Amino acid sequence: MTAHTRFSYKLFNFSLTHPLLLNVLIKSKAADKACVNLASKLQSSLDPEVLLTIFKLCTRQYLPLCNLAFHTANSTLIAEMSDPGNVNLRLDLSDDGYALGQLECDLDQSLTVAQRTLLTQLSRMLIHPLRNAMEYQHMKLLAFQDSLTGLANRNQFEHCFQKLAVSSYKKKMNFSLLIIDIDGFKRVNDKYGHQTGDLVLAHFAQLLLQFSSERAQIFRFAGDEFTVLIQDADKNATSLFAQGIKNAVAKNCSLVKYKLSCSIGSALFQDDDTLDSLFSRADKALYRAKGKGLDCIELAPCTELQMSQTRLN
Repeated sequence: MTAHTRFSYKLFNFSLTHPLLLNVLIKSKAADKACVNLASKLQSSLDPEVLLTIFKLCTRQYLPLCNLAFHTANSTLIAEMSDPGNVNLRLDLSDDGYALGQLECDLDQSLTVAQRTLLTQLSRMLIHPLRNAMEYQHMKLLAFQDSLTGLANRNQFEHCFQKLAVSSYKKKMNFSLLIIDIDGFKRVNDKYGHQTGDLVLAHFAQLLLQFSSERAQIFRFAGDEFTVLIQDADKNATSLFAQGIKNAVAKNCSLVKYKLSCSIGSALFQDDDTLDSLFSRADKALYRAKGKGLDCIELAPCTELQMSQTRLN
């Protein structure tokens, strides 16, 4: 076999090979097969948790793995929780000097040198797909999250509206929209500067998050304007929800010291509503609230809600 000939197991004369060397070659071939098998399966997802689950299932075919967790500076992803193993092993995962995190493996028993080598090889197969998935999820988060307040942004608002509209058609379940505007916010920016204005927005967002639930989703729409989508809400429920926010703002010392309040306009979703039509009715209600002297709540006129109210009754 010349130096330029590619190694092939078919060409290799096993009968002339020392038994110990033959054992190493067979184990090496099995390890290569395991790595190729794992690498191909890891191409199927951009979800870090799914990748970890794939890694766990593939690794279990060769090693006594019972638990798997991946730790980063900000979070921990767990592929599966079960009874703790007898041996705990941690591997640092990095890519070109960039530290991804630490892979924690609970094992039923201690690994041999060959098994530990295989685990190291398999973990290397995880690095690139996991980094791609983490970067993808980060970019996805940026696309749907407001960087200043941490709330879902306008893109996410539009996405959630479409989902609720479809659900409303199918399940005959109503929902409502609130548009919330901070009264006096421009004065804060002009008098104290935009840095203080940003702090006010962030603080106001944290106040709104107290009202977030499975039924109520909070968004920063633009500037000092926030929106809320409330599932399964009639006129009374919507009014009570808005009043709760208004009362919380009035009692908040950090907002009161800047003499801030909020005005709220709302509308119930109707069968023929689009995002634009629903938003337009709530926006008109908001302007009516501001026209009444600020710190007010205004609902879209009952005549415009007739179809939705009939359906609810």
